[in-house]
Amino acid sequence: MRYLKGALLAIAALVLVLVVACGGPSQQAPSASFGGGRTVETALGEVVVPQSPQRVVVLAQSALDNTLALGVKPIASTYAGFPQRSDYGNFPDYLANKTEGIANIGHASQSNFEAILALNPDLILSNVDDHGQFYDRLSQIAPTVLVETRADALTTYAEALGKTEQAEALTQDFEARMQQFRQQMGAALQTTEVSVLRFRPNQVRLYMKDSFCGYILEQVGLPRPPTQAKDKFFETVSLEAVPAMDGDVIFYFEDNPQDSMAQQVMTHPLWQQLLAVQQERVYPVSFDTWFLGNGILAANAVLDDLFTYLIDAPA
Repeated sequence: MRYLKGALLAIAALVLVLVVACGGPSQQAPSASFGGGRTVETALGEVVVPQSPQRVVVLAQSALDNTLALGVKPIASTYAGFPQRSDYGNFPDYLANKTEGIANIGHASQSNFEAILALNPDLILSNVDDHGQFYDRLSQIAPTVLVETRADALTTYAEALGKTEQAEALTQDFEARMQQFRQQMGAALQTTEVSVLRFRPNQVRLYMKDSFCGYILEQVGLPRPPTQAKDKFFETVSLEAVPAMDGDVIFYFEDNPQDSMAQQVMTHPLWQQLLAVQQERVYPVSFDTWFLGNGILAANAVLDDLFTYLIDAPA
């Protein structure tokens, strides 16, 4: 009987792994088989989550950022970034003092369902863009909360974690800091057009309103140059389009400083004609916070840069 019981348990575990791997449809509402808890409204409908999650796994940079900001350390997380970076495979530097002990379960774009299952999570957090297509599989492992926009990410994750008061405090603090920035900028707030560039190994991108940094700039009230005031994520431009990179101030980041077009662009004759260049208002900023972050900690880091370069050391 003991051996029969063990065999049945092994078969049950194997069936779960196969269902997860194959993405078979669930016969119940997501999370219904995990017992009672709180109901959270998510981008994909209502999800029942544990009253006090203890084994949280996050699968996106925004989830890692916001979860840590809420005072919760997940047991595991994916990482983001690109292979050409020297620190590829690691959690971002701006979170380094908060991520010790968190298991690294691979790149956010390569979901390892077996590794997630083995962790026995009681809550999974991510977003629709990265993991919406895997929602059924993930929901069979643990209650899964996915957000659709960065505007509702902190609030939704907080509801899932039982940290709504902490989220309200973080939001109020950020709004107060933005208001302080606006007041200190004064009339210059409406007349300082901010250009954001990304230097890649073989191309230059202009980042627009739908990017994370574009979203923060819009929130604080800083205008963008006409070439970047578009409801898009980014546009790729050639060296001949250097004039489109101009603004009253230019912020730029690089995938990898050892392999980017920054030097090629900044030695181009057209670059020297840009207003921001002539006024020495060109500033390097963090790729991790301005591009990858997508959370409240990264948002505050972007705001730190705005205070540093536009308030503390204006032209």
